[in-house]
Order: sequence, then structure tokens, then C-alpha cells
Amino acid sequence: MMARAENAGQRRIVVGVDGSAAAAAALRWAAAEAQLRGMRLHVVHARDQHAVALAPYAPPGAGQDTVGYAAEGSALKALMPEAADPDGWPAVQFEVVDGLPVRVLLERAPGAAMLVLGTTRSADAPVGQPKAPLGPVARDCLRASPCPVVIVAGPSLQPEAEPVCTG
Repeated sequence: MMARAENAGQRRIVVGVDGSAAAAAALRWAAAEAQLRGMRLHVVHARDQHAVALAPYAPPGAGQDTVGYAAEGSALKALMPEAADPDGWPAVQFEVVDGLPVRVLLERAPGAAMLVLGTTRSADAPVGQPKAPLGPVARDCLRASPCPVVIVAGPSLQPEAEPVCTG
């Protein structure tokens, strides 16, 4: 009975998204991989309530979160047509959760075939900040994940494609 439960758990890929271009790249990669392997896709958006935010009385402006869970879920679903071809699409579960992103992702990783995250960090960090190839969420997930972790480079880190000559 235990082997069956583990096998069922291996039939999903967990991908963390945060609205960034790197997260969209990770979602596209995870969707293609889930489709290729015939796995379910579990899309997780963790909202860190302790992150620095504008005061609640501040007027809405660019970058201020003025939408609720339903709108966030709709925004995640809107990314899906960009992520993969709808034909043969695997089952997709969307989840918007309040909590620390690392903790939320690590709680959903046991039994998954892989955890997929995006990164936009580069070696060209601003002056005064450590130069790290990964952000803190990706770094901490790599250290503690119970399943393999795939890091997908955001658009700014992806190398330029070079033409291939066929002779």
C-alpha cells in the first residue's frame, strides 16, 4: 500500500510562482515537463504576509497588490495558455497560500517528482549586496527539499541563442 501512495505522489511536479518573469519561465518549463511525463502540475503561489508592503491607507499605485485570492488564482490560470499547449494538458492544481515561500514550497514537495523554481539573480548584484547566483528561496529549497529541485533561469539570465550550422 505504501509503494502505491509513493508512486501516486511521483506523478506530480510542484512549481513555485511569484508573478516574476523568472517564475513564468519556470512555469512554462514545468508545464512542458509535466506534459512530457504525463504528470500533474501543482502551481503554488506563496504570499509572504511579513514582506515589506505599502501601508493599507496608501492610495493604490503601480506594484501595489490590490487583488484578493480569487483574482490571484485567475492571474495564475491566465499564465497557463502561455505555459503549454492545451492539447494533452495534464491535470493542474492552483494554490495561493499565505506563508513564507520556502516553508510553503517545502511543505508541498514531499512525494513530488520535482520542485521547479525560477531565478533572476545574477553575479552582477548591486553594490553592497552579496553576489549570489540564486535568490534566498531557491537557495533554501535546494538545501532542504525532499525531492529534486530544478532552477530555471529567468529571461535576463538565459544565454543568447547562437545559430546552428548544419552542413
